[in-house]
Amino acid sequence: MKMKKWISLSLIELDQHYKISKNRYLLKHTKDETIPFFALLAVLATLIIIYFPFYLDFIKVNLEFYTLKGTESLFIAEFVMITGFIGFFLGAFVLIGEFFLKKDMKLLITLPLKPYEVILGKLSVVLCDQMIISLIFLLPALIYFGIYNHLSVGYYFSMALVILFSQIFPVLLVLVFILPISHLFKKFKNKELILYIITSIFMVLALIYIFSSNDIFFVVTKNPQNMPDIYINPRSIFSRLTWIYPPAFLAAKSLINTGIYRFSWTLGFIGFHIILLILSLYIGEKLYYSTYVNFLETSTSAKKEEEKNIDLLFNKVLSPNKALLKREWLYFLKTPSFSVNGFTNVLIFPGLCVLLAIIDAGIGINLQREIKGPLLGMKMYWVVIISSLAGSLSGLSYSCFSREGKFIKELKILPITSSQILRTKFIHIMQLSSIGIVSGALIGYLLFKLNFPEFVNVLIFSVIISIFFNLLQMLIDAFKPFFDWDNPQKAMKQNANGLFSILVIFGILILLGFLFYFLSNYTDQYYVLILFSCVFAVFDLLLWQILKTRTTNLLNED
Repeated sequence: MKMKKWISLSLIELDQHYKISKNRYLLKHTKDETIPFFALLAVLATLIIIYFPFYLDFIKVNLEFYTLKGTESLFIAEFVMITGFIGFFLGAFVLIGEFFLKKDMKLLITLPLKPYEVILGKLSVVLCDQMIISLIFLLPALIYFGIYNHLSVGYYFSMALVILFSQIFPVLLVLVFILPISHLFKKFKNKELILYIITSIFMVLALIYIFSSNDIFFVVTKNPQNMPDIYINPRSIFSRLTWIYPPAFLAAKSLINTGIYRFSWTLGFIGFHIILLILSLYIGEKLYYSTYVNFLETSTSAKKEEEKNIDLLFNKVLSPNKALLKREWLYFLKTPSFSVNGFTNVLIFPGLCVLLAIIDAGIGINLQREIKGPLLGMKMYWVVIISSLAGSLSGLSYSCFSREGKFIKELKILPITSSQILRTKFIHIMQLSSIGIVSGALIGYLLFKLNFPEFVNVLIFSVIISIFFNLLQMLIDAFKPFFDWDNPQKAMKQNANGLFSILVIFGILILLGFLFYFLSNYTDQYYVLILFSCVFAVFDLLLWQILKTRTTNLLNED
């Protein structure tokens, strides 16, 4: 493939993915677009200001610990692995959307492009998305390492290459997993749903493996006095890294060495990724086009059949409620901007909690030992926060009506009631949210070592408060829906209702935290959660009635 052709294809894909040209035009000629843009910049700036001091302190603790033990190379390996794991979990659903649900393939498949050329262009988009992870988590750590050790310019050159290649391994690992799976199920009717389900299972199994193998990934035991032999012979951990996560081993070797040795290990690091890329392209050459063509043909025939007779959606086989639920799921899965965000949001928070637990074990902080007194006594509430946030931040609630866009007219003319529409949307939201609720509760149960009655109490309250949060976000969207969008990302990512909803949710959780802390001084936290469950169950019923009225008014508006 000619470099010029690849660069042109990648730039076009990136421009289309990020809407660079379009957004530039809108910002220049449409004043209404400037307010959300600067509001987003303000939010990002605020998050960076809050995040950076905490993360810098975390980096300093890590580096000082490893320097004390004379194993600075493990510091690099740890952060390369952390970045890779985050990229692995976040990149899976982004990759599915880009490779199998993106509409631009209808055009690309007609151009004189070979499969590997298309794959390279699409990988460029996915890797640019993933590079944000490396810039947030890996870049500050490696820069601080260089400054702390007063390293030469050669280190920073190798560092730039490590960061540039840091997301290739996790993305290609997911790609090599997804391509055969998609090819295997390409003739199935609901292949997109199957692909998402199998990938979700793969992610959950990976989380379980990582959580259960923290003694393999990290070298510090929970008892600081019981230091493992690994510090006497750090080569043993590097022998493990070669098969656990090869890029971490190669990156540590390239950055910790000097002179010709650094150059040699850097070449090895780059060569490893090039070989993996060639292998992935070879697999893609054999599987990708035939799989996508089958996806496209099935999607086109299904669309024609649906347009031919829309009444089939409400035939005698499917009741109106089931037909509406099927419509919600199909619309959700067929729109990459919706499905990728939805699945990622419910899994990322539990995943980050697992990662935090492993990091805690890895650097020997032992958060449960450090959190003393009343704060540790609120362990049930911490689990509720993990579970309820995982079940409430899917993005579906605050965009339940906005995501309809021009299809809101279709809902208004269908022979169904507003209550049926609302009930179906709520069921769809809770079905997806249940993944986050259950996984969050289970992870919290393991992290804080709850007994079974405590776990049941936490799970019940998490469900009740997640229902409350989802209903509240639906109500926010019902009062001010955003129908006028031409890019599906605007319905979720650039929806002001989302920012407002997040502020309200965190505000309520902080208030509940103070109440929980206060009431726990007078009675057991078990009974405090039972009281909260009863109160919020009443709130759920009241919110539902208000939401029903507002939905009816919304669907009756012109």
